[in-house]
Amino acid sequence: MRNQLDIFDHDPARMAAANRAAAERALHDVQFTATVRQERHEFYLGEAERWEHLAAHSARSTNSKDMQA
Repeated sequence: MRNQLDIFDHDPARMAAANRAAAERALHDVQFTATVRQERHEFYLGEAERWEHLAAHSARSTNSKDMQA
C-alpha cells in the first residue's frame, strides 16, 4: 500500500480501512504509555469514522448521479 496520498486518488473507503488498521496498531505500540496508546487509538477510530462518513456520502452522490442519467 502506498503511504503517500495522491491528491486526486485517495479513496475514502481505503483511507477508513487504513485508519482502522492504524488504530489497532496504536494499541500495541510499546513506545507510548497506556494512556497515550488509548488516545491514539481513539484518534484513529475517529478518523476512520470520518472517512467512512465521506465514503457513504460520495457513494450516495454517485448513485444519485447514476439514477439521473
